[in-house]
Amino acid sequence: MDRYPPLKLDHLHRLTDDVGIIQHAIYSVPDPRHGYSLDDNARALIVALKHHRLSGEVESLNLAYKYLSFIRYAQTPDGRFRNFLTYDRRWLEEEGSEDSYGRALWSLGYAMASDVPSGLGRAAQDIFDAALPWLDSLRSPRARAFALLGLHWRYQALAHKQDLGYLRRHADLLLQNYRDAAQNDWRWYEEYLTYCNGKLPQALLVAYQDTKVEEYLATACRSLDFLLEILFVNDRLELIGQAGWYPRGGPRAFFDQQPIDAEATVEVCLEAHRVTGKARYYDLAFRAFEWFLGRNRLGLPLYDSDTGGCYDGLETNAVNQNQGAESAISYLLSYLLLVENAKLAERQLHGLGC
Repeated sequence: MDRYPPLKLDHLHRLTDDVGIIQHAIYSVPDPRHGYSLDDNARALIVALKHHRLSGEVESLNLAYKYLSFIRYAQTPDGRFRNFLTYDRRWLEEEGSEDSYGRALWSLGYAMASDVPSGLGRAAQDIFDAALPWLDSLRSPRARAFALLGLHWRYQALAHKQDLGYLRRHADLLLQNYRDAAQNDWRWYEEYLTYCNGKLPQALLVAYQDTKVEEYLATACRSLDFLLEILFVNDRLELIGQAGWYPRGGPRAFFDQQPIDAEATVEVCLEAHRVTGKARYYDLAFRAFEWFLGRNRLGLPLYDSDTGGCYDGLETNAVNQNQGAESAISYLLSYLLLVENAKLAERQLHGLGC
């Protein structure tokens, strides 16, 4: 990691107040008009806990407490979650999206499996327990994938047979999505490629680790290789643009490319390397990360080394100059995953600003 800029949490701290992490920014200035989201606070919890694990910094742990507190506040009495909170603390809906529910479980499971003070881990488990009755109501494959990541970490922490049952059931449902949509020329779970595509094969990879069901591994690798064939063009990452996505048989959108999709690519490649041992996936994870640093369609960096933030997307002729929470978190998580997987934590503490 020596060839990359040292990691800075400055912008993460800048966006975080006593409630949680603010969603958006105007340039590098937090924009409170848009309030907060469960999505961002869940992802920020993973970043804070991972940074604490690698660096030992108390400040990172304090951030984790804030983000977990937000998740608790977002949970309704029946165990579901709201997503969007205004700056003056008014919820904008009675129930959040399936994605926000899945991301909440992902972060809660990760907190349960992390080496943190017992009170934090137990609080995460209580929130997870209250949310579990709603798990089987999920219909979105992507939300199911997020939830499977949380179930994986929960199973790593508790090793409960009940959680293994949930893992199998929802991995089987994701597998069925693949069977229903996949063809020889389209080895995917849906009739289109959209956002966070890497999370779908990643979910089957972690399900395989816990269950040893070979079909999970085979399908994960088959679909991941299909995805990577599409995403890597001329030796650089070409993300699916949000300005139209990529429907099967239709035109592919190249803009607006988003940092969250680069992070999903980094993470699934590292997961595939961990499970299969294939060096190719490890190399592609680093190549995907370099999208943030200018190895992209426009040759422009999205990471801002002055602020520690990340620009919000790659547009037709420029980068979006705003530096919101999702983008900053995506960059930080990608970096931390690479440090963690390269087993460079001890040797690279200076690169984490420690």
